[in-house]
Amino acid sequence: MNVFYIEKTSDTSADTLLAVGFAELLNRVLPAGKRTSAGILIRDAGPYYLIEAPASLEAADLQHFHPCALLEPLATEKYTDKFATESLRLKQVFQYTEERDKSKIYVEQLKKIPPAQRRPDNPLYAQLQPPHPMLGHYEAINQMKIAGSFNELAQRWFYLGELQRQHIQILLDLFRDLPNDLARAMQQCQQLAKEQKLAKRDVTVTALQILNPTTGKGANAPKASELVRAIGNQESFWLLELLKFLGFLQITAPYIIQGSKDRKTYVLQPVKAELAALKRLMRDFRAVCWSSTAVKLDVLAALKFTLLYVRHRARVLSGEAEQDPFEPEQLYSLARGFEVTSYKDLGSAYATMNIASLNLPRWLPAFHTPAEAWKAYEVLNEHVQVIQRIRSGRPKNEEGAEAYALLRAYRDFLSGNDFKAFWKFTTLYSGYYISQRESGRYPQQFTSFGLEYLIDMSTHKQYAAIVQCEGFRRIASAIRQATVIAQYRRSQQRDRTYEVRYGLGQELMREVHYPEKFLQAISAFLHEYNAETAREEEKLANRLGRALTSQDRRTYKLRMSVATTDLDELIALIDEFGAEAVCSLLVAYGYARDGRPAPASEQTAETVTPAEDDTAVDTSEN
Repeated sequence: MNVFYIEKTSDTSADTLLAVGFAELLNRVLPAGKRTSAGILIRDAGPYYLIEAPASLEAADLQHFHPCALLEPLATEKYTDKFATESLRLKQVFQYTEERDKSKIYVEQLKKIPPAQRRPDNPLYAQLQPPHPMLGHYEAINQMKIAGSFNELAQRWFYLGELQRQHIQILLDLFRDLPNDLARAMQQCQQLAKEQKLAKRDVTVTALQILNPTTGKGANAPKASELVRAIGNQESFWLLELLKFLGFLQITAPYIIQGSKDRKTYVLQPVKAELAALKRLMRDFRAVCWSSTAVKLDVLAALKFTLLYVRHRARVLSGEAEQDPFEPEQLYSLARGFEVTSYKDLGSAYATMNIASLNLPRWLPAFHTPAEAWKAYEVLNEHVQVIQRIRSGRPKNEEGAEAYALLRAYRDFLSGNDFKAFWKFTTLYSGYYISQRESGRYPQQFTSFGLEYLIDMSTHKQYAAIVQCEGFRRIASAIRQATVIAQYRRSQQRDRTYEVRYGLGQELMREVHYPEKFLQAISAFLHEYNAETAREEEKLANRLGRALTSQDRRTYKLRMSVATTDLDELIALIDEFGAEAVCSLLVAYGYARDGRPAPASEQTAETVTPAEDDTAVDTSEN
């Protein structure tokens, strides 16, 4: 086994891009006779990335390497190939204008198909020709005004010809030892250019923000008062920038934020994974994760990547898919999450505005059986459906205050594995759910099955004792009857038998830090609930002229009263676990639907489409 070390010099996504780019170079250089089923492994070793090739790569092996293009230049009307000759020309180019035209046609055709019908078994959907899978990356390169720099790197490598072997050897020598002797590698490259009389001898190029988010003009200025234009751009070894672009095409997902020209780029942060598995997961991820508003995109990115991972694990465990080499049993042994770089559109250029980490769900357990994996898949898919149906309600898909607060709470839950943030989300969602139903929209409802799954996975195992209490369940059912079900009966069945208690969830949560006040609030609600229930029973009994039977209550859709023993059990739970935990769960269960989510097949992740307020493909241009 051949081992290489990629030092982390910036502690940003640039280090990851370099590691993945070098691994991809090895993948293309390694002779066919030395390839194994294990493939190339990428491992995060703290201060450096460890790249393990399945076989040794000697200098003699490079003699069998055929010079090739590592990157396809971006070809527009302004594209030029200044190194081309009559006998040698780089023909592998990305036809940008042609691919964008195909994308626009695809979007128009997609709009004619309702979201629910965008499935492979629908002939209209199956016959659509989606855009090139790399179009989003080339859009980012073009819109960030760096196509010329990208093309120059691609052409410079291709026209090395046979000298590509010597440059590969320089990179192999650079990464075989710790620390990486970058100065020596640059000197070797410069000496080779001089000896071979290469047209371009400068071994450094501009370090672009698309690859190096912290290296814009003036990013490392010694004095804040210096003019940016006087500082200039930062430089980097051209072979490293070439590898970073190669990694960029493999491991990133670039997006335009809906309602603006701002951008976000998601870079997966591997922990231990085989290169081919990472590339396939990211390819599938980009196919199902669409552009959205800023915070919503963060949440959907984490959930949809996890959904794909769980689906793949379920298929591997059930024998439906070939097991990947080094396939981890737990998500966090594969990847930590995404590093997210936000870019602000300044008109003539883009500037890095923020760099953040986006975690994957830490509460997800290890999977040892197909049933465990599919169970997690159901719950994750339920969360995806809930998030996708949160509408902004504002022009250009901007996040309004209500949607922003909801999505921010859920993102806090993902990033910090903080279940308090999730209960905050469910409380806010209770009011949002009712208001959307009043407006004639139908957001997704959580299920009690999904909530119980989260509780089982949380570090607060005692929560399970709360939700299993019969008194708790009957009071949660009363909340559901007075809110979700009453609203449904009024809006859908024109049944005004019972009052709809708008804002009940928020009303209860306001008193969560004061047990006595919370008990007063829940007692007042139950008193009114029981009084209204008894009043409707009396009215029906008078109309029928007899005592009511159980069948009468089912036929006329009467609800059951809450007993004093149920309240006694709730008080006992508050004494044991505290009002905050009990109330948070009570509100979440009260607005949830009983039972499991709708059956989720393995096709769901492949065909997840944007919600009504999402755009399938953003074709805006600067």
